[in-house]
Amino acid sequence: MWRLVLILLVFVNSHRGCAGENDLYDFLWLDPDKSVYVLQNKLYPKRNRLYFNIGYIMGLSSTFVDTSGVQLRMGYYLSEEWALEYGHYEYSHQNNSAYDSVKAINGAEPFSRRFVKQDAIFLRWSPFYGKINTFNEIYYFDWSFSVGTSALSAKSNLDSVRTPSSGNTFDSEYYNPLLLKTNIKFHLNKRTHLEVEYLNTNFESNSPSNPGAYEWDNRNDLSISLGVSF
Repeated sequence: MWRLVLILLVFVNSHRGCAGENDLYDFLWLDPDKSVYVLQNKLYPKRNRLYFNIGYIMGLSSTFVDTSGVQLRMGYYLSEEWALEYGHYEYSHQNNSAYDSVKAINGAEPFSRRFVKQDAIFLRWSPFYGKINTFNEIYYFDWSFSVGTSALSAKSNLDSVRTPSSGNTFDSEYYNPLLLKTNIKFHLNKRTHLEVEYLNTNFESNSPSNPGAYEWDNRNDLSISLGVSF
């Protein structure tokens, strides 16, 4: 008899200590005025961590040239959400079929403004941390947003397009643009991560149609980088 009572007590206690899937939604026993918060421990914390990234850039906004490049970035997380970041971007360009077509039809070079390099600083905010469960594997990621500025050097053939008889030459230009970007970082392990970045560069520039006035222009780049954290 006592053995049966003992077995029943063990069963009841073990059943009460286990939570099934439906138990997540069964909070009727709580005071209706109370709130319930679920906290998740982070497997990859960011506070006081230094990171380095190297990546490949693909230009998305050039009409007459195909743009690519490399990026080198480093940053430091002051907290779980806020970081300071420095980035160095270098670009290369190659005339595409649209450039060749315009030149063949019009007999003149089309206008083209090409980024050379930029050294940027960002304030980075990472409010979203999550995970994806697929193929029996869990992938952790961070989603961040950044704002910054840079010392941007570029070249354009603005003067050559305005006066075709002078030949096609590219003159140096310098800007301090407003930079906006978003990043998704996938954690591969404690030290390494894969990151996708979308960068929007906004700057005031002139054009062949209105060379005396400066208007806002923007360029977009997509990059994929591999990084390490310490």
